[in-house]
Amino acid sequence: MAGTAYKYCKNPTAKMNQAFALKVMALYAQIDQLTDTFLVTTQLHCPSGCGWCCTSPDVEATPLEMLPIAFELFRRGEGEVWIERTTREQEIKTCLFYQPNPLIPDQGRCQAYAMRPTICRLFGWSTATNKSGQPELIACTRHKALMPEVVACVAAAIANGLEAPNMAALSQQVANLDPELGRQRMPINQALRVALFRVGLELQLTGDSHARTAADSGQRPTALPITAISCTKRSNRSGVKD
Repeated sequence: MAGTAYKYCKNPTAKMNQAFALKVMALYAQIDQLTDTFLVTTQLHCPSGCGWCCTSPDVEATPLEMLPIAFELFRRGEGEVWIERTTREQEIKTCLFYQPNPLIPDQGRCQAYAMRPTICRLFGWSTATNKSGQPELIACTRHKALMPEVVACVAAAIANGLEAPNMAALSQQVANLDPELGRQRMPINQALRVALFRVGLELQLTGDSHARTAADSGQRPTALPITAISCTKRSNRSGVKD
C-alpha cells in the first residue's frame, strides 16, 4: 500500500482533485455574481419553493462539477453512504439531492444548493447562441407560464444588447479547469458517483482515512480546506434553502 500511495502522490493530476474542487467553487462564485446582477436588472425570479426543474430526469453534469459535493460528503463522514446509495439507486434518474415537498407538487429543496453544478446555477437566467450567432434567453417553462410578460421583455432586451450569462461559455470555463473530468458529461447521479469514487480513492491513497473512521465512530471529521468556500450560505432565488 505504501508503494501505491507513493506512486499516486507522484501523479500531479491525482493529487490535484481537491485543488480542482476549490477552483470550481471559486468559478461558481463568479457565475453567481453574474447571475445575481442579471436578475436584479431583469427581475426574473423563481416562484417561492419551486423545484420544477429539479424533477427533470435529464439533468446532466460532469464529475468535475461534482467534486466539491464529493469532498463535502466525505468531510461529513457520509462519502461511503452516498457511494452505496448511487450504486443502489441507479435506476433513479432525478437528482438524488432533491427533496420534494410531500404536500405541494413541484416544490422541494436541494440538499447541496451551495455546491450545485453549473446547469443548476444558470438554467432560466442565461443564454444560448442561436444559428445566427446571437444570444437567446434559455427560458424556463415555469417562468414562461407564470410571468410571460417578464420573459418576453427580458428576451427582447437581450436581443437589443443586454448582457447576460452564456450557458455554453461558462460551462466551458468550468470544463477547462480539468479537460479529463470536465468534458465527461453524464446524468447527474452518475457524475456524483464518479466524483465520490475519485475523492474516496484519493483520501485512501494519501492516507487520509479520518473521514471514514470519524463516520464509524460517530464523530464529526476535521473539515477539509474546501469547507471555507463550499459552506458559505447564499440567498436562494427560488426560496429553497441549502
